[in-house]
Amino acid sequence: MDSRLGIQVDLKLSESFSAVVQAISEHRFDNTYKPYLNMAHLKFKAASGLSFRAGRMPFSAYLISDYKKVGYAMPWVRPPVEVYQFNPLTYVDGADLVWQATAGDVAFSGQVIGGSTDADLPATTGTSKFKGKSLGAASLSATVGSATFRAFYLQMKSTVDNTYLDSATGPYALLRAPVIPYPLDPSILVPNPYYSPVLADQFQIKSDKTTYLSVGFNYDPGDWFVMAEGARNAGDENQLLHATGFYITGGYRFGAWTPYVTFASKKTDSATTNPNPIIDAILAGSQQAQSSTSGGVRWDVRKNMAVKAQVDLVKNATGSPGALINEQAAFKRGESYNLVTLALDFVF
Repeated sequence: MDSRLGIQVDLKLSESFSAVVQAISEHRFDNTYKPYLNMAHLKFKAASGLSFRAGRMPFSAYLISDYKKVGYAMPWVRPPVEVYQFNPLTYVDGADLVWQATAGDVAFSGQVIGGSTDADLPATTGTSKFKGKSLGAASLSATVGSATFRAFYLQMKSTVDNTYLDSATGPYALLRAPVIPYPLDPSILVPNPYYSPVLADQFQIKSDKTTYLSVGFNYDPGDWFVMAEGARNAGDENQLLHATGFYITGGYRFGAWTPYVTFASKKTDSATTNPNPIIDAILAGSQQAQSSTSGGVRWDVRKNMAVKAQVDLVKNATGSPGALINEQAAFKRGESYNLVTLALDFVF
């Protein structure tokens, strides 16, 4: 489900100071609508084209980061999951510097931000929470005429806490145990055939340096548009969840009607199998590779209201559930499926 309700309050406190608060309630992976603050920051305009902010800012990795949670502002029913579900982060708690400048016909904007972040994650077993510390990121956009180019880079120390994987009887504890109870007589300890603390350190994400890079392009002269983005997640200190994703979308506006098509793909760059059966099982649960071809149409019924219909033809990679969670007993990984969505987006 893509149901979402949000409210945003913009306050001008003085000529130099302003504040923004944005609260969102949306359908979550745990089947709840628990609201959260997506933005809550104070802004100081130091000079023309130069501002400082402190508090909670949106995670600005994408072309549509500033309005990713506003369905009416985007052409699709939902942003392509091969890129936008790629990274679970939605906000950063900290401080940033934002600037704008022009050079001839080119308008530049940039951001440097530092802080921390967190996000609840879907998990096949147990519950998971992501924590990003010592976060530093920078973005740069350039607009000339109808074209916009954007690049973003982030580096942080990442931790994933999972109640099952990290438990005293979980797989990582088993990898670090040199001896284990004999199955037929638990009072007897025998050598652990899966013992490998090195593998545990390589795959358990605890304060590991990770990087995230994204680039994007948008060309919109008015009657038609084309946009594309690519992203890559990596990290030398961990061998889990290295991936690359991209999409390209094009559409044409016929008055109130805007048909569009999208092709998207996400692939796993790190290993998807391992000789150690414990690590192999962990890798099987972390696969998300898939590709999709989508077509849709947006109908602007009236001011500030749009109806959208979209069909997604999705092909999961071999052994992958793709972007799907909550796998059922009859579900088969690596197969194709079709998704049909009808949505109503509005702002008020």
